[in-house]
Amino acid sequence: MKRLLTYALLVLFLLSDCAVVSEFHESEEQRDWTIFRGSPSLCGYTECDIPETPQLSWSRTVQTRTVSSPIVYDGMVYTLDRKGRLRSYTPEGDSAIVHDFSTPVEASFIVNDSILYVGRIDGYVNAFSIKSGKVIWDYETLGQISGSPNLIMVNNMPELLVGSYDGNMYVFDAVTGKKKNQHETGYYINGTAAVWRKYMVFGGCDTWLRIVDTTTGHTTDSLQLDTYLPASPAILGDVAYEADYNGNIYEIKLENGRFASHRKLVATTEDNANESTGLVSMPTATRDAVYVLTGERYISCFERTDGSLRWKKMLRGATGECSPIVCGDKVIVCTKDGHVSLFDTVTGTELWHYETGEQIIASPAVVSGRFYILTSRGTLLCFS
Repeated sequence: MKRLLTYALLVLFLLSDCAVVSEFHESEEQRDWTIFRGSPSLCGYTECDIPETPQLSWSRTVQTRTVSSPIVYDGMVYTLDRKGRLRSYTPEGDSAIVHDFSTPVEASFIVNDSILYVGRIDGYVNAFSIKSGKVIWDYETLGQISGSPNLIMVNNMPELLVGSYDGNMYVFDAVTGKKKNQHETGYYINGTAAVWRKYMVFGGCDTWLRIVDTTTGHTTDSLQLDTYLPASPAILGDVAYEADYNGNIYEIKLENGRFASHRKLVATTEDNANESTGLVSMPTATRDAVYVLTGERYISCFERTDGSLRWKKMLRGATGECSPIVCGDKVIVCTKDGHVSLFDTVTGTELWHYETGEQIIASPAVVSGRFYILTSRGTLLCFS
C-alpha cells in the first residue's frame, strides 16, 4: 500500500504545474554554473561557499570586448566574446577556441546536457554540441537577441525560452529546435525570462511584467509598473522581485499563474529620484533577504519579511549591469569600473576586495571553492 501511495503521488506531481525545474539549492559539491544567474529562476543565490579571502589563481585575456557571462560545465569554463568566438578553459587556466560563430554575440549563453544555447545579434538562436563541436540546429528570429536564453523542463523534456527584439518570446524544443509557440508583446525584449513552475515571467520596454504559460504561449496575467524594465526578475519560491529603471524594487507574489499581490520594497521618492534613476541591474533573492544595487554606488540588503533595511554599504566604484551573487554567507559585488568585493550577508562588512582595472558587465560564475570574473576586455580571472 505504501509503495502504491508513493507511485500515485509521483504521478500527480508529474501531471501538476510543478513538473518543471525545481527550486535552486546547490550542495557544497557544486561543479557547474550553467546559466548567468546560477539557476532558471534567476535568483542569483547559491549555497555553495567560497573563501573569505580569495586568492587570484590565474588570469587570461583575449583583448576582445566581451559582454556575455562565463559559465562552467563539467569543470570547464566557457566564454563567448563579442566577435562570436567560444573559448574553453580548464580549471588550471589552459584555453582553446572551441567554435567561431562568426557573428557578433552580446547575450549570455547556457548549457544543458552538453548542448550550448546562444542568441546572436543577427537574430539567430544556435544550439551547439560541445561533444561534437557542431551546430545541431538554428532558428532565425526577426530581431537581435540581447538576453540570455533560459531552460524549462516540461514533462521531463527541456524547452528553450528566448526573447528577441522582434517583440516575441519564443519557446523551442531544446533537442530538435522545433518552435513550440511564441508570445508577441509588440515591444523589444531585452532581458531573460525567469522560470516559475511551468511559466515564464519577464518584463520589457513597455513597462509591463508578464506571466506566460510556456505550454500554450498565452499570457495568464500582466502587471504594469511605473516605468520600463531593463532587467529580468529574480524569483525565489513563489515570490518575484523586479526592478524598474527609476530604481523602484517590487516584491510580487505568484499564485496559480497570476500576480496575487505586489508591493514596493524600495520606492523612489522626490528626495532620492536623482540617485535612483538609471537602475539596470537585477535584485538577488535569498531565503531571508533581498540584495539590490541602489543609487550610483551602493548595495542595500532588505529583509524579506517586512521590507526593512538590514544594511546599506557604499561600493568602491559605480554600480552597473552586473547584479550581486550571494554565495552562502557572502555577497559578490562587481562595479562597472572593475572593483570586485565580498560582503558579509548579515552585517554588510566588506570582507575582501580586488581591483581588476577593467570594466565589468558580465555576471560572476561560482563553483565549489572558487569563482570566475570576466571583464569587458575579455580578461577571465579565477579566484580560489
